[in-house]
Amino acid sequence: MERPRLLAFAIWILWSRTHPDLLVHNFTLRERLEKVYRRACQLRLWWLVRYCAGRLHKAMNSLAPAITNMLVRGKQITLGVRNRPGAREEIIVRPIAPSDLNRLLFECCPADEPQAAVFHQELIIACSDLMSHNPQVFEGVLTIRLSWLSDAISMLLNYVRITGALKFSGVSTGTPPTPGTTGIPTEFKKSCIYDLSPTVVKDVVTALMTRTNWHLLSSLQTRRLNGALNRMPVNFYDRVWTILERSTHGIIIADQFLPQQPTLSDMTRFELTFSYKIEAMLSRISHPEYRQLLVELLSIIATILERNPEIAFTHSRIDCDSLIKKGFALFAAEEGIKDLNDLTPFYQLEGQALSTSTATFLTKAVVEFILAGRHFSQVINIFGEGTPEEKTLPSQHHRGKMPKIAYTGRASSEKKKRHVGGSSSSSQHHHHHQQQQTPLLRLATPLTPEPSSGTVTPRAITPSPLSSSLNTSGGGGQDESCRLQ
Repeated sequence: MERPRLLAFAIWILWSRTHPDLLVHNFTLRERLEKVYRRACQLRLWWLVRYCAGRLHKAMNSLAPAITNMLVRGKQITLGVRNRPGAREEIIVRPIAPSDLNRLLFECCPADEPQAAVFHQELIIACSDLMSHNPQVFEGVLTIRLSWLSDAISMLLNYVRITGALKFSGVSTGTPPTPGTTGIPTEFKKSCIYDLSPTVVKDVVTALMTRTNWHLLSSLQTRRLNGALNRMPVNFYDRVWTILERSTHGIIIADQFLPQQPTLSDMTRFELTFSYKIEAMLSRISHPEYRQLLVELLSIIATILERNPEIAFTHSRIDCDSLIKKGFALFAAEEGIKDLNDLTPFYQLEGQALSTSTATFLTKAVVEFILAGRHFSQVINIFGEGTPEEKTLPSQHHRGKMPKIAYTGRASSEKKKRHVGGSSSSSQHHHHHQQQQTPLLRLATPLTPEPSSGTVTPRAITPSPLSSSLNTSGGGGQDESCRLQ
């Protein structure tokens, strides 16, 4: 195995120093590397197969149709590797010619790692086939980032190789895998993802997207895998739009500013352009676990805004990075952690809303930010609309005064009156005194109906309007009353 690999390295050194058409014992360097490539295929030396294919710039014929198949389903594909010398990431948002796709693949991948470009081709084919047969497993995934998908496979490889469970605060957060429980072939336990066969790569991509046996993973590993797969919660981008609608000064995501205007005027809530814009901002993050933590924070803010319509961020920007640091500071103060630069203990917390979870401390940070900035769009009134005084009495004269109610005795058939204030025989002084006091509402004592045989049809009762003020004209004037007819 080592001899073919050393031979391939020697051929490439001569190739890089001279040219590929240099004759060596009647064979050019290109032809000799082709021989090594075919020999590696026979021996199933997959690392060497990918290395030689990368040096020879070989490409699969079905790459362009596979890219188109994913694009028509609303996905975008990111080629290449970021933060590597001589490499970059390129986002594919429209169908591309096979020659241009082949050129981009090898330009965006590191020159000293040619097998990466070949491995990305296999990932494109695997994702396209899986999307055709099982499209629901890609729900919540808007961008297929090939470099992070490779990292996710490497994470799963390391998990299988290193069976030790992660521990924090004396609590085991992971379960060591056992034979038959991981669902991953023995071949996957090799030291490098480039040693895996194309069939196993396709099976591992399926296991990642379907989240097979993810209950065996720790919280940190699950958060890293979700971040690497760019998996989002349901309606995530719509909820970010809701946050932006109620954030006058915009949002800061991963040190990037998203203004409220002209974003809201140029885009709509449900169009892919806005989703792609948010995804592009999140793609600047270099650590998948931090990206996933940022997604959790935005979901928490959206939940708070949905349940509290009186909250609006009108005085300052929403700095998501500062809120995450604040949440970690609260957690560090509670756990006695002094190093505030390493967020690994925070990543290892459970994501569910438990007493000790990332959601708990992130929610505390958001609530403190709301209260400190007084981010309220309206006055909170526990009585609803209007003031309590306005709902005491409809009369303007008696506003704020509850009437005293007294019964005048059993009502007779000849006299069924309900008097407000004094009687008609009261003097002028007594009438004026009654006007200054709280109005007295006298009600007739209700009669208890006597039982009768047969069917009783109730009579229609039409009350006359109740006077809103006392009649003060003349000493012997009668008070207005409500008559029961």
